[in-house]
Amino acid sequence: MKYKKVIISGGPGFGKTSIINELEHRNFECMHEVSRAIIKEQLETGGDILPWKNLSTFSRLLFERRVKQFDEASESKWVFFDRGLPDIIAYMGKEELEIPSIYLNKIQVCNYFPNVFIVPPWKEIYAKDAERKEDFNTASSLHQYITDTYNNLGYNTVILPQVSVQERVNFILNYIEKNN
Repeated sequence: MKYKKVIISGGPGFGKTSIINELEHRNFECMHEVSRAIIKEQLETGGDILPWKNLSTFSRLLFERRVKQFDEASESKWVFFDRGLPDIIAYMGKEELEIPSIYLNKIQVCNYFPNVFIVPPWKEIYAKDAERKEDFNTASSLHQYITDTYNNLGYNTVILPQVSVQERVNFILNYIEKNN
């Protein structure tokens, strides 16, 4: 299989980062969530490029950084992404913002693994924090937009079970092995 760039996505706060951290612990190359880094930078500097204040500009900056991540990721071994470029489309779509054609064009040429792993809403593990402002219902709504966006772009979405982080990672690795 030539597509070794694997996306883990879903609504905010449902366990993506924990999965990425576990994969990294198991010595896989991982690309961490760029959104949180941008939000943290903006909060620390008093900036306003925040998704709840300026989603269009935030999305542009996010797009640039996710493209850089994609381009820097290995082509010869498995790399796991905490969200991918299509997530930008989902967030902008939910807010009914115009999607720049450059975003859609880039997504069409990025060769991600055709199966995207989706973390479903899970109230027991959900928590707000400084960078995550959404309540559980909003996060669940975003989850649906994200899942629909990946499906509409031709990806096969694989919903992860609500089990321990280690079991979720084992599920992903077993799925990849069987479908590679």
